[in-house]
Amino acid sequence: MMNPKLVDQLKLLLKQSLLATSRRVWRTPLDRRTSVKLLKGDIVYKNHHESIDLPALASVNGVPSRYFPTEKTVSFDPDYVWQISVKEQIDSITICTSGNTLLNHKLLLDLDFRISGAGILEWPYKPKQITYPLVVAPWSHLWCSYYDYVIFVLAKLCRIEKALGKEVWQEAKICYPLRHTSFELGFMAKLGIPESSLIDTRVRDTGYHAESVVLGNNQDWYCPSPYDIKLLRSKFCLQENVKPYRKIYLSRKGRRQVKNEAQVREVLKEFDFEILEDIDRTVEEQIRLFAEAAVVVGPHGAAFTNLLWCQPGTKVMEFFYGGYTPPFFYYICQLLGLEYSCMFDDSDASEDWSLIGEDMTVDVAVLKSEIKKMLE
Repeated sequence: MMNPKLVDQLKLLLKQSLLATSRRVWRTPLDRRTSVKLLKGDIVYKNHHESIDLPALASVNGVPSRYFPTEKTVSFDPDYVWQISVKEQIDSITICTSGNTLLNHKLLLDLDFRISGAGILEWPYKPKQITYPLVVAPWSHLWCSYYDYVIFVLAKLCRIEKALGKEVWQEAKICYPLRHTSFELGFMAKLGIPESSLIDTRVRDTGYHAESVVLGNNQDWYCPSPYDIKLLRSKFCLQENVKPYRKIYLSRKGRRQVKNEAQVREVLKEFDFEILEDIDRTVEEQIRLFAEAAVVVGPHGAAFTNLLWCQPGTKVMEFFYGGYTPPFFYYICQLLGLEYSCMFDDSDASEDWSLIGEDMTVDVAVLKSEIKKMLE
């Protein structure tokens, strides 16, 4: 029987060989800079945010952040929307299975976070071919969590609407690997996008093409566009005046749970916190819950994406396993004027993506002390 490690090495070598061959003979993956340069004549929207200084961050239990141990300056590329049409230089526009846009059957654009391998290695022959007059292609990866969907896909759609007007949703097909979730359909409906206009590019036997395609770029994964955040809030935040009053704890099921959650719940109940179980809620329910939140506490997870709907001054405490402490929500809190704090279970000193799903333990004595301070 062949050694499993040797099998994995052979698979890796084969994949690398296929990628190299693909680049040479049929698809050329462009980098971000080259993609933007290629599209310089197709810009329909451009907005460039100034740099932002983010303060250093340490946890309330005294562990410094490995991402922000000192003050950091975050710089941004311009936010773009492009509309590319078949013309003299562009004779074909293809939307790949992964959502990548392919020009002239050869040039694979990189406008999100590196090119998806699915866009390079995708099987070229598909018996069914469909061409749409106008396509919006807002995402280029087969993966997409709630955070990624709201912050990058939905925000990009809001930017496209700002550039081209609401009528674009009545004219265009929206082509990308759909999530097929209730929140996706809920947000699309709020934008006025008909469900019939959503095209899942993962249909194996169908190739999708466009006479004209609308694209946008994304900023850094940890630090999305401040202008996009503003667009999301203007589009989806509650329009009525609401006085924040809720104190909510975000429980999690699945990965990244709090090991001693029973103790944590007992502490929080002393301060009249609501325990929000990890269940499906409508888009409207989530927006209202966080608009009404005065305090939000919980383990790191996609539910914190809903901090977007909070009002300035809302207090936030995020729990982390020490080996995985990404600053997504620290950054959002800085943009929105939310009072952010965090606790690290520092049982692992390394920062490693393999620890992304680890459960954590919360020091309940420190938690109780910090909650008292937050509520003073």
